[in-house]
Amino acid sequence: MNTKSKITLSAAFCVAGGIAAVAWAQQSSLSGKSPMAGILLKDKAPELLEPDEAFKSRVSVVGPNKLAIDVTPAGGYYVYKDKIRVTIKNAGGASLGAVHLPPAETKVDQTFGKTEVYHQTVKVGVDLVRVPTSKKVTVVTTYQGCNEKIGVCYSPIEKSVDVVLP
Repeated sequence: MNTKSKITLSAAFCVAGGIAAVAWAQQSSLSGKSPMAGILLKDKAPELLEPDEAFKSRVSVVGPNKLAIDVTPAGGYYVYKDKIRVTIKNAGGASLGAVHLPPAETKVDQTFGKTEVYHQTVKVGVDLVRVPTSKKVTVVTTYQGCNEKIGVCYSPIEKSVDVVLP
C-alpha cells in the first residue's frame, strides 16, 4: 500500500428548523498509483448547492386579486409541502386570502416520517382581498427542502418581494 495516500473523513451536522441531518464527506489526496486511488475517486461525495441555487422562487401578478408563486427545487432536491408559507406585509388595505397548493408526492422521510414533497416546480396560487386603493404589497414566501441523495435538509428559506398590483 502506498504510504502517501491520505483519506480524510469529515462530518457536517446540521440542525435546521427541528431537522437534524448528518452528511459525511470523503476527500482524498492521492499521490502515486495506489490501487485504492480509482475506487476513492469514483466515490467522490456530491457537493451541496447554496440555498439560493438549490431552491428558487418567483412571484408574479396574475390578476387584480391573484398572485402566482413558483418554488423550484434543483434536480435532486425536494421541497416540503407543509413548510410552504405565504404572508403579506406592507399591504396598505390588502390581506391574504386563500393559498392553493397542488397535490404532492408522498415520501417516507427520515425525520418527519410520511410527508408530502415536491421534486418539481410548485405552482402556488394566492388570493388577495383588497381595497381598490391598495397598489403595492410585500409578499413573503417561506419554504424548506432537502437534498434527496445526501439527505441534508436546509434551514427554512424566506424571500420577500415587493409587488405592484394592477
